[in-house]
Amino acid sequence: MKKLLWIISLVIILSGCKKEGGKLICTMKYNLSNEKKTEHYSKSSSELKSQHYTQFGDFITNITPDRFLGKFLHIRLSNRFLDEWECNIDFFDNHLDISDPRRLADFSNNAMVNFTPEDVNIRKDAYLHYFMAVCLFWYQEFELPEQYENFQGGALQFLNFEGNGISSNFDGHTMGAEKVGRFVRAGHENFIAPIFDPNWTGFNGNYPVTAHNYFFGNTDSSFVFYPDPYDDGRTIDNPMSQPGYIIRSNKYQPTTITRIPEGETMTIKGTMSFNTNDLIQIYAGADNIPYTSDDIFVYAPKFWERISVTLEYY
Repeated sequence: MKKLLWIISLVIILSGCKKEGGKLICTMKYNLSNEKKTEHYSKSSSELKSQHYTQFGDFITNITPDRFLGKFLHIRLSNRFLDEWECNIDFFDNHLDISDPRRLADFSNNAMVNFTPEDVNIRKDAYLHYFMAVCLFWYQEFELPEQYENFQGGALQFLNFEGNGISSNFDGHTMGAEKVGRFVRAGHENFIAPIFDPNWTGFNGNYPVTAHNYFFGNTDSSFVFYPDPYDDGRTIDNPMSQPGYIIRSNKYQPTTITRIPEGETMTIKGTMSFNTNDLIQIYAGADNIPYTSDDIFVYAPKFWERISVTLEYY
C-alpha cells in the first residue's frame, strides 16, 4: 500500500513539472545567393587587390563549385548576455545521430529541412540576437581549368588526394577529398588551411588548421576571432565557449519570438544563403608560374562574408 501511495505521489509531482507553453517548429532553407559574374576587366585595380591574396604568388583564376553543401554539428538561436532569462533554441542536439540527414545543408538544391526542437519553453518574449552554427564541413565539387589536363608539372602538390577518399554518404564528422583527372570533390579544410595557419606549408597528411564556428549577430562587422586557449569562459564573440578560430558576422537579421500559449504552434522560418560564385581562387605558388605543381587553391578572402541568415517568426 505504501508503495502504491509513493507511485501516485510521484505521478502527481511529475505532472506538475510538465513543460508549459505550446509547440515550436523550425524550418531552415539553404540556398545559393550567387550574383551575376562581373568581368575582371571592369574592376579597378584597388578592387581586384582587395579580393586577392598577396602571399600565394600571382593570382591565376577563379572557380565556382558545381555543387555545394554543408553539414552542421549544432545550430542554435540565443539571447545570451541580453537578458537575465536566457533563451536558447537548438534546432537539434548532439544526441542526433551524426549521419542524420537533418544535419545536411544542400545549398545547390535549395534544400528545406524541418526541425521540432525539444525542451523549448518560451516563457516570455525573447530577442534572438545570435544565430550560432558549428559546421562539421563545407563540401564542393568542381572541375579544374583545362590547363591542368595532362599538364607537365606532375601531381598537384596541394590537391594531392591519392588515398584520401570521400566519407561515404556524407555520414561522418569530416569530409575527405579526391581528384579524378580534373574533377575534384573535397571538404573545406583543403581550401581554408592556407588562410588560418601561419605555418602552413602544405597538408602532408596532417589535419589542417581551420574554422568550424560561425556565430552571427551581436556585432556590427564581420571578422575572425581567436579566443584565448586558456580561457574557457563564454564571451560576446565566443558565446558557446568553442575552441579554435571563430567567424563572427553581422549578416544576420535577428527576430523576436513571443510566448507560445498552451495548445498553439508557432514557426521559426530561417534561410541561410551562401554566395559560392568564384569561391575558390588559384594562385601560382612559390615558383610564381601558373599551372605548375605548386599552384595553391584557396577560398576567396573573407569568404565568410558570403554567408547570410534571415529569420521569420509566425
